[in-house]
Amino acid sequence: MSCSERTESVLLQNKLALGNTLNSCWSTIDSAAFYVSPTGNDADSGTITAPFLTLERARSAMRASAIKTAYLREGTYTRSATFILDSSDNGQTWKTYPGDPVNSAVIDGNGIQDVIDILGGSHILIEGLLVRNFTSRGIGIHGGRGWSNAAPYFNATYGPAAHNTIRNNIVEDGNVPAPGWDRAGINTQGTVPNTRILNNVIRNTTGYGIGVWSLQTGDDISGTEVRNNALLNTCITARDGAAIYTNDRTILSDSIFIENNFIRDYGQFDNFVRAVYLDDHTSNTTVRGNIMAGTGRQPILVHGGFNNNITGNILDLGSTGKMAVLNYAIRGTATMTGNRFEKNIIISQYAIDSAGGAYLKTGDVVPPVIQHNLYYNYSTGIANTGGYHYEMKDSFPVQGDPGLSGWTYILSPTGFATKAPVNFQDPARNWGPPGYSIPNTGTSPSCLLPGSDDIYLHAESFDQMFGIQHKGMYIGSCDHNDWVKFNQVDLKTGYSQFTVRLGVTATGAGKKVQVRLGSPTGTLIGELTTVSTGGYDKLQEQTTTLTGGAGLQDVYFVFNGGSGVGNVDYFKIH
Repeated sequence: MSCSERTESVLLQNKLALGNTLNSCWSTIDSAAFYVSPTGNDADSGTITAPFLTLERARSAMRASAIKTAYLREGTYTRSATFILDSSDNGQTWKTYPGDPVNSAVIDGNGIQDVIDILGGSHILIEGLLVRNFTSRGIGIHGGRGWSNAAPYFNATYGPAAHNTIRNNIVEDGNVPAPGWDRAGINTQGTVPNTRILNNVIRNTTGYGIGVWSLQTGDDISGTEVRNNALLNTCITARDGAAIYTNDRTILSDSIFIENNFIRDYGQFDNFVRAVYLDDHTSNTTVRGNIMAGTGRQPILVHGGFNNNITGNILDLGSTGKMAVLNYAIRGTATMTGNRFEKNIIISQYAIDSAGGAYLKTGDVVPPVIQHNLYYNYSTGIANTGGYHYEMKDSFPVQGDPGLSGWTYILSPTGFATKAPVNFQDPARNWGPPGYSIPNTGTSPSCLLPGSDDIYLHAESFDQMFGIQHKGMYIGSCDHNDWVKFNQVDLKTGYSQFTVRLGVTATGAGKKVQVRLGSPTGTLIGELTTVSTGGYDKLQEQTTTLTGGAGLQDVYFVFNGGSGVGNVDYFKIH
């Protein structure tokens, strides 16, 4: 049993015996680490009873010895310059002393640009610190060629910076000038393979939360892990960025993981910021088990990449009128093949159809596989399953209450989302350092509202059609025996009403919209006789009764009675 394990065991079993155990442990730790304290003295030996005062003194001591661990004691270390670790510091560990509260060693940047930077160093661990008050980067890692726009330090060339770990830290209060490009609370750039960014909290920063950049020949971000972090109120003034941002212009990096992160409030809608942004050909990336909620433009943007797998995430659009869940945009001549978006939970609470569509396609791209996502609106608006103007859509959407609750979206083990075909797995939820809890602050979750079992089917998100035409965000030219089909709609134990939001001219009044099961001539369970709304562009809801139908059904909406039945926005089964 290690010294720390022995100490923990004694704490749990008999606190009265702690004193003697700590004395024996300290004698062991003294020989394996240097210590730093705000009340220390650089003329001392750096032991636990005679700690150094500055980080620089501990760094010098480690460079000159076989000891590679520095423990920072509780208190505030105010910086006037960036603390830099380089290849002379390979293999070092910098962390809050385990006997002090986690994150009680505070590294205050006092308004400098970068607080802590690893420049060409490898196998370095930074753990359990609280880093605050910066104007560029809280914790940075850079290796390889410099990038001209990335001063300070990241514009110079160093050796590779590989296998570094940033874990259990809190990074807060960044005042990064807009637009904030190449700057983040935790920022890696260049030749930085196998970086691990784990269990950190990044909060209250004007710039990006976590940024991973591969910008030029020789850069490498392969093996990057961004896991178990909490990002709260990031990108406050940033533009065209994200709470978690990746960039791979080399198109060579592989095995990137963005998993089990909690993201709430990631900037202003008009500033084009996202929760997760796979920019500039980022490829071979897994985005899984994350929660993305609150303010911002849209949860996810994929820009030019391939073989990206986005699955098992909870995406809360809230009431902010986001244009899309996924923005899928071409870059250059990228083929964008092999991308998948499936088995995610997409919820919202807007009262009208303000989101415009679940999916936005920009450019002539190969659409991703979009299927088996679950959609639910906790308010009275539509849960969109198609794309913006429906150029992309979910090929097998599922609608229903997913069974989420609370500020951290607790999933009921028997909730609708856990059933096939979604088979949703609850996130691991171990966000941030040990003992950290997500606060009940910021934009409130949609799942705090009661919700309903109403089914909204946006007309243009049909799975098949006959005869009708797309007209912007609705369908038109609905004539006798034309129809639209929706696959496998869950009618549960049955519904009693059917509503259509449509525009009808005076000559179109008295015609029919039928609800049929299985085929255009299948079982009739509802028939609406239209009334004039004053024109095709005057959209209003009209309702009739519904009788029969339960379980998963292929539902057909069939137009009858002649030409010009109307223009249809959505169907509602309730």
